[in-house]
Amino acid sequence: MASLVLDDVAEDLWVAYQARSTAARVPSLLMDRWDRSRRLGAPHDGVRCDDGLLRGEALRVRAEPVELLRVLGAASLEQAARELSARDHVLLLADPDGVIVGVEGGGGFADEARRVLLIEGACWSEAARGTNAIGTAATEARPVTVVGRAHFGRSYHGLVCAAAPIRDVDGTVRAVLDATSSALRFDPAVGDAVLAAARALERLLRLEAYAGAGAGVVRVLSGALDQIVGAALLVESPGRVVRMNDAARSLVGAAAGACEALLNIAWAELVTEALRPTAGGLAVALGRMTVRVRAEPIASPRGVLAVLVYVAPDVRQAPATAPPDVFAAIFAEDAGLRAQLRWARQLAASEVPVMLLAETGTGKELVARAVHDASPRADGPFVAINCGALAPSLLESELFGYGPGAFTGADRRGRTGLLHAATGGTLLLDEVAEMPPAMQAALLRVLEDGMYHRVGEAAPRRADVRVICSTCRDLPALVESGQFRKDLYYRLRGGVVRLPPLRARTDIVALAECLIKRLSVRAGRRSAPRISSGAAALLRAHAWPGNVRELRSCLEVALVIAQDAEFVDCEHLPPDLGIVGHVNEPSSAAPLAEIETRAIEAALRAVDGNVSAAARTLGVARSTLYRRMRRDGR
Repeated sequence: MASLVLDDVAEDLWVAYQARSTAARVPSLLMDRWDRSRRLGAPHDGVRCDDGLLRGEALRVRAEPVELLRVLGAASLEQAARELSARDHVLLLADPDGVIVGVEGGGGFADEARRVLLIEGACWSEAARGTNAIGTAATEARPVTVVGRAHFGRSYHGLVCAAAPIRDVDGTVRAVLDATSSALRFDPAVGDAVLAAARALERLLRLEAYAGAGAGVVRVLSGALDQIVGAALLVESPGRVVRMNDAARSLVGAAAGACEALLNIAWAELVTEALRPTAGGLAVALGRMTVRVRAEPIASPRGVLAVLVYVAPDVRQAPATAPPDVFAAIFAEDAGLRAQLRWARQLAASEVPVMLLAETGTGKELVARAVHDASPRADGPFVAINCGALAPSLLESELFGYGPGAFTGADRRGRTGLLHAATGGTLLLDEVAEMPPAMQAALLRVLEDGMYHRVGEAAPRRADVRVICSTCRDLPALVESGQFRKDLYYRLRGGVVRLPPLRARTDIVALAECLIKRLSVRAGRRSAPRISSGAAALLRAHAWPGNVRELRSCLEVALVIAQDAEFVDCEHLPPDLGIVGHVNEPSSAAPLAEIETRAIEAALRAVDGNVSAAARTLGVARSTLYRRMRRDGR
């Protein structure tokens, strides 16, 4: 799990939170930890006396399970203590419950460390002292740094502490290693040094367990993965792939990483499969292919050290056919749009959030669906919610759901929300810029740790969705003005796809012809009419404020009026087309030359008289445009 850094905050923010003021705008990462400390009953002033210190036999019992680690890692701990003491940091070793069982070094901070009870026998769990590196690292089983007033207890606001859990061979937390000093000595490098020392101690525990595991381990490891026919991986707790052969590398496309990320199977499930008396194997989906996973345990007296995993195609599965290119269904002859769709196709294969920025009517949801259909989540649901179409009071219950009787008029059984409905698939947050501030904060928490609560419930739930968002508004400007949270913006931003407005595309007429063919098929016409040169000129000159949606509506009207005509002409287009597009309304009796003149004038006005740009807009050669302009006396 990634490291967690809880930065210092202003004193008045801490005071406002402890006073339970609703105006306290605490960063969400810190709010979650402070809320947990409050629920555990931690004192907000900190513990000032030595009541509750473990001494004598009680302390010895606490220290005994950690003694093997201290013996094995004596040299590593001594070196780390020496280096950290030179930086005026005290090195602490605590058991999984946060009780300190070892203290080394301290330098110029040693006396202060004793004053704030950074001593053997003191408990630094979250329940005892609130948010702090030792207690929070033990609770969350991840590296944690807490700076200054990010500590829950006031007594510790002058401290900076960095801790990392030390895991045993079975993945459980065996101990916590911590370095603490004055907040004025904050240095991110200290956290890196503590994490490196913790990882070194984990390796020593693993080596000791391998040494005691007996001949079985030697037999399996000496078999050499590279000699195994087929794909094979060696996975150690808590799910880290430490080695794989070439066949496995070709199959999963990576050389190392987490087992769950590479094979879509969690460590606990892998161990269960390895210990089953019958080895039938697990069917696991890898992208659009299904494989069968078999596992052989490498055990020690302290638990399963590692698992040797064999991966082979599932012979019971029908041969896979090449998936269709879903992006090919989106008409795009414009170079700019094609480049954006190529980028969207690349993003689709990942889990990266996608942000679609475009004017209304450009086809944002169409592209969002293509990203979903081309992704590994294609077999899951695609759920869209328009954040601007729901009242702020309803948006949270629609997205997260609500518990039984959560509010007046609520279903007595409760209701699952759209996050749950999108499990295993994709959630599209359309018009995300319209999301109210309170909802923005709630969504940010979901994106940070995957957990959320139904309205009116305390039990957390996990969200397994890929988020795509879209908006027609200028999100960076909204962030700058404070109307949209900056932290949420950068969480959602991921890969940005910008769809050009229709007026900027060079394929307007070609797109219109494509739409006419589709509309003709839907209407049951024997053939689709073509677009006349005059109508094409009007289509190119129009500003299209409604983009593709407006163009489609315009052509639907034209087909009704044209009936069985061979061409869609100017008189078939809606009469207000020229007005909206800054082209005078064409008369059905107007000659073609007059219509062309109007279209040329509109195109030139739109580009401030730039002939080359006007020619591109009209889809004609520059020499042709000059010739028509001379004809009109320009």
